[in-house]
Amino acid sequence: SYMLYFIILTLGIIGARGAIRLIMILGAFSPITVSFLTIKVSENYFKEKSDIVRFFTGLIALILIISLFFTGYTYFKMDKFTSENFAPGVYQWQWQKAMSWVRDNTEKNAVFAHWWDYGYWLQSIGERATILDGGNAITYWDHLLGRHVLTGDDEQKALEFLYTHNATHLLIDSTDIGKYTAFSSIGADENYDRFSWIPNFLMDESQTIETNNETANVFVGGSAIDEDLIWTENGKEIFLPAKKAAIGAIVLRESNKKFQQPIGVFVYQGQQYQIPLRYVYFEYSGEFVDFGSGLEAGIFVFPKINAISGGEININYFGGLLYLSKRTVNSQLVKLYLFNRESKYFKPVLTQDSFFVESLKQQGVKLGNFVYYQGLQGPIKIWEINYPQGIKSNPEFLETEFPNEEIRVAKPGEY
Repeated sequence: SYMLYFIILTLGIIGARGAIRLIMILGAFSPITVSFLTIKVSENYFKEKSDIVRFFTGLIALILIISLFFTGYTYFKMDKFTSENFAPGVYQWQWQKAMSWVRDNTEKNAVFAHWWDYGYWLQSIGERATILDGGNAITYWDHLLGRHVLTGDDEQKALEFLYTHNATHLLIDSTDIGKYTAFSSIGADENYDRFSWIPNFLMDESQTIETNNETANVFVGGSAIDEDLIWTENGKEIFLPAKKAAIGAIVLRESNKKFQQPIGVFVYQGQQYQIPLRYVYFEYSGEFVDFGSGLEAGIFVFPKINAISGGEININYFGGLLYLSKRTVNSQLVKLYLFNRESKYFKPVLTQDSFFVESLKQQGVKLGNFVYYQGLQGPIKIWEINYPQGIKSNPEFLETEFPNEEIRVAKPGEY
């Protein structure tokens, strides 16, 4: 039993040095070592017959006991100071307000669907049940929710999964934009069919070109493309391979106070290719435009704060955008959270702005729900789910094991 324990302790030490979150595991084992040592030394003090050995054993036992009390008191003082002086950050304030709404406006037996990161927050602050928990207990359900609810384009499939798990509400947080890589990878099949990401592009006003009839705005960023692209231009086929070619900029022209079809500037082997993008959504005005042609991709345009100085706020209402590839532009997350697409089955019931956006609105600044300032500032959105008649549970969505190892385990070099 001693050997088994010390093997586990050693693995805990190695793990803690490899990943900061694994210190929590070490914290469960290390107190056993200290307690065990103290008790054994104390027992030896009473058993030892030699006065000299007994003296030194007692001295060691006394030092250990005093150290335990000193350590406990030190941690108590630290925790007391933290609890008296610590205030949640602005991100936590946003969540506290959202969870206050959840407690006051949803049934106590409500069940929330969301990415697993927020499970404990919904359970502890919102006091409601969740499909996925913060401990990531059933990873196969992570895969299913990521695949069908967040990254999928089949609303009926998403509803089927949610109905099977008795979900009453769906929640999406602004940090899910940055986490798209994670849950699209986890939600992908063995060929990584969902794997993608949503990059930021910001307007470079120094590159803006103005003529008598037109203004060309250039948004700079840079991101590898998530799948092979084939585009035909002037009868010539252009092939851009996944993860080797990249989109380096996006051009949005404005003519007669009306924005034209956006152009993506793709780069491969030193060559630039300008390809029109089919969709654009202007967050500030809530306008969605489908140009009917172009690459099956789009952009989400939102305000950017250039500077805040002396109470003056410099805002470019079209200063930032998100590039949405073919894999992301039709996903449930984009359609519901970014495009505000109406649905018979997902009824928006809460939009809790970030602390920063809420503060600006209180000062009379006209904004939507998104703004770029030191990163993307976005809302927490909650939808109430209304299921279609005749929908049935799918027992496959209650399975807890992956159907095959290829889906569960990432390929070398992948996320």
